Amino acid sequence: MLTHIDTVTKTKTRVLVVEDDRPSRAALMSLLRLAGFEPISAATLGEGFAMLEKNPGFLILDLMLPDGNGSTLLAHIRKNQLPIRVVVTTGAMDYKTMLANSPEPPDAVFPKPLDFDGLTRWLESHRHPHP
Repeated sequence: MLTHIDTVTKTKTRVLVVEDDRPSRAALMSLLRLAGFEPISAATLGEGFAMLEKNPGFLILDLMLPDGNGSTLLAHIRKNQLPIRVVVTTGAMDYKTMLANSPEPPDAVFPKPLDFDGLTRWLESHRHPHP
């Protein structure tokens, strides 16, 4: 007879999505949730900075945001050596120029329209802590 039940809580990897396009952000949030991640979101660069307090393991970052270039957030993460893997999603053909002010490149770049299956596979393969 079972007298004691231990509950094991599986922790989900938190993913911060910084995307100003509301439908795109909502779709990413839903798909990430279905894939077993814990998504949180921001629509602006300022909100993205504030959400870093929630200690995400990943950041999915749009570069063209209404209040600035997303590479500013990437530069902050790299400069402060935050343990966050950064994935840039962009429709800009000149994204390398847009990333010029970051001391280090993102961990991955996915062009838009986004290959969600490819992104999910990449996230799954990099769930271990950032070096």
